[in-house]
Amino acid sequence: MKRKGSSFLVALLLLAAACIPELVKPDVRLAGVRLAGLGLSGGLLYVRLSVVNPNRFDLEADGLTYRLELSDPGAGEDGWVDLASGRFDEDVRVGARDSAVLSIPVEFTYRGAGGVVRSLLDRGTFDYRVSGVVVLEKPFGTEVPYRRTGTVSLAGEG
Repeated sequence: MKRKGSSFLVALLLLAAACIPELVKPDVRLAGVRLAGLGLSGGLLYVRLSVVNPNRFDLEADGLTYRLELSDPGAGEDGWVDLASGRFDEDVRVGARDSAVLSIPVEFTYRGAGGVVRSLLDRGTFDYRVSGVVVLEKPFGTEVPYRRTGTVSLAGEG
């Protein structure tokens, strides 16, 4: 009798584990940049991050962290300039197999941005690296890292 009970419990646990949906990492990428204003020492950009949810269930996040680096050949060691990093603390909900675009205000200084701002203003494009962590509340309560490299223009990703 004890053996039947153990077998039933194992079968029940396997069935429950099979019902837990597998989390596919959301795709986070830079969707575009809008220049909001320039001052004497820097300016304000609105960075648009696209979050694509490939899962068959909704994702709810308690915000995300971000680090935005821009390519600058004159930047030294690895050719990347750290433009901005921080935390976006607004709740984010992305429906099942849907996407959302977040608009994040980012202040920068000319000193910190190097020649990248000049490239953006002259050519309208630049290479970027964006990375961070999406802090999921539902369905799992976990942190999902992301990292993406690409080219962006004032009109959107190239």
